[in-house]
Amino acid sequence: MRKNCLVIILPVLLLQASLSAQTPLIPRDTTIAGPQTFAMVVGISDYRYVRPLNYADKDAELFSDFLRSPGGGNVPKDNIFSLLNEKATSSNFWSKGFQWMKEKRLQKGDKLFIYMAGHGDAIDEDQYFFISYDCNPGGDKNNYLAGGTIQLFNLKKKIAAETAKGVEVIFIMDACRTNELPGGAEGLNFLNTAISEKKAGEIIMLATGAGQESLEDASIGNGHGLFTWYLVDGLSGMADMSQSADRKVTYHEIQTYVDSNVPAIAQQQFRRNQEPFFCCNESSEKVISKVDTAYLRKWMDQKNQSHGGNSFRSKRTNSPSYFTADTLLVETYNKFYDALNNKNLNGPSSAEDFLNQLNKKYPGNPYTLDAKSTLAIEYINAAQAKMNQYFSCFDDPSTAEKKRNTELGTNLEKAINLIREDEPEYAEALIPQMLFWKASGETENAFQYAYQALAAQPNGAFIYNRLALLHLDNNNKDSALYYAEKATQLAPKWTCAFGVLNKVKESKPNKNNQLLKKGKRGIGFTAGGGTNNSNPTYSGNRNGGIIDVESNSAGAFGAGINYTLPLGRTVSIRPEAVFNYSNTSIDFLSGDTTGGQPAERTTVPFKINSAHITLPFIFNFTSDKKANPYFKVAASIDLVLSQDNASSRIIPVNKSLAFGDAAFGVDLH
Repeated sequence: MRKNCLVIILPVLLLQASLSAQTPLIPRDTTIAGPQTFAMVVGISDYRYVRPLNYADKDAELFSDFLRSPGGGNVPKDNIFSLLNEKATSSNFWSKGFQWMKEKRLQKGDKLFIYMAGHGDAIDEDQYFFISYDCNPGGDKNNYLAGGTIQLFNLKKKIAAETAKGVEVIFIMDACRTNELPGGAEGLNFLNTAISEKKAGEIIMLATGAGQESLEDASIGNGHGLFTWYLVDGLSGMADMSQSADRKVTYHEIQTYVDSNVPAIAQQQFRRNQEPFFCCNESSEKVISKVDTAYLRKWMDQKNQSHGGNSFRSKRTNSPSYFTADTLLVETYNKFYDALNNKNLNGPSSAEDFLNQLNKKYPGNPYTLDAKSTLAIEYINAAQAKMNQYFSCFDDPSTAEKKRNTELGTNLEKAINLIREDEPEYAEALIPQMLFWKASGETENAFQYAYQALAAQPNGAFIYNRLALLHLDNNNKDSALYYAEKATQLAPKWTCAFGVLNKVKESKPNKNNQLLKKGKRGIGFTAGGGTNNSNPTYSGNRNGGIIDVESNSAGAFGAGINYTLPLGRTVSIRPEAVFNYSNTSIDFLSGDTTGGQPAERTTVPFKINSAHITLPFIFNFTSDKKANPYFKVAASIDLVLSQDNASSRIIPVNKSLAFGDAAFGVDLH
């Protein structure tokens, strides 16, 4: 019986990774038996926003070349993940770097070098960073919290996860090359102290001890950092030149070699202190490198020719990496990169669209994983670029820019979702920036997003600065002032924060300014007491039998109220009413006018309640001090409100009296 068979032929392409413009992730080479060596190498000299370095990138290349050479064990190039200069962004390090490591499936017995050369800085002992290419601190270390850095605390977590599996991790950092970063000398001290004290089971090799700078100079090799040069020199075999040379360089030997050369040359040649730091002694007999005598001779020949470094390339024994993929996968992958290069990120036939197609048809495929991390990086880098403008005081409040900010926030949220599974710590670190851009966008929920960002990053001056502007736009001037002042307190070297603070103050006149413009309204009170003398005058009336009158003194009390109504900057009127009570008496002397008989004295009480009402014009000499002298011109009227019966029958007084007065005085505020 014949059977008909349907044969389906699927087109498959054999691709060479080294020749492709975009190469997907290459998994661990399972043809190599036993433990393998891997390395993540980062070197940045050409920084975009901070002071450039001279040889950090060359140091990274020197270390990579050593690993790939016979002296370094002929580590396959696919086992080295390298980022130099503009490629060394935090997004590339976390998304690409650790996706690469995940594909390598490090296991017990493997060795992982993490080498970093460039700038390092710290806010404090708990927040310490390697500065990536596109970091713009805007003059203040607080802005490291907004991104553009490699948070070394999170890197330590990664290291701890690998050492827990039995991977031997060697962490090398040559990053304290200047104290001119915002953290200054204190930042360098925090950085080295934190790295050395917060151990994660790794071997640590640092270019300097706490509070020192790492030297680099053209005279070192053909231009290198002093520490890296002698580290590679020693690992190449120079550290094994003792009588017990066994063609192995142990931790103890490389530490001894570096410690014998770096401090001495730093002092003799550069008059500087540089004392490398190694940790820890329990690793002293661990083998760091195996010496290849042929390579060592070449290395020494190169040094003797004064060209320095292993700038030569030894013959590679590694064959190119190949992988298979069907034509539809490659076609979609290429369309993804075409859209990406054309900045077509969202919508139909966009990079996002093609990534969704790859995820649907080829989940977990190296091509798909590469496209996934690449799009996430594109979103992250776009947001970081805009953040760098913000730190440089470029903050356009136009509708078009707010729409762009909303788009940045939305795309950054997509990036977080793309990397969250593989890099949860990095994804978490991006949340404050994502919320910040949503708060900066064209949305009625701006305040909600801003306060969520603040909850996620309570010490971020960039968020307080945004809240100040939001409150100012909504005429909440007291709140705007609070958040603007908080931003300057957290980032006292960030000039943009002070620009916003001045803007808020200009829009919100303070009390002194109000006084200068229109004077001060206010109510005042007066109270006093003293003595009162009736001071009568006798006109002479012999028919009445009165020969003289005499006055007496007694207590008098008064209390009043006034109101100041400003008419201008230094002119005001101050109506005042003072109520007085006086209690005195008058003595009447009567008798024989011829002087024959002694006079008879009659005392008459004299009690009066009166009101003194004035309408003065006040002319202040100053109006913005605590003590303001003034000149007063007033029209006044005295009103008698009541008089005791005894005196009113004998000496009735006028019920009112009008007059004017002038005086000098001082207002105390």
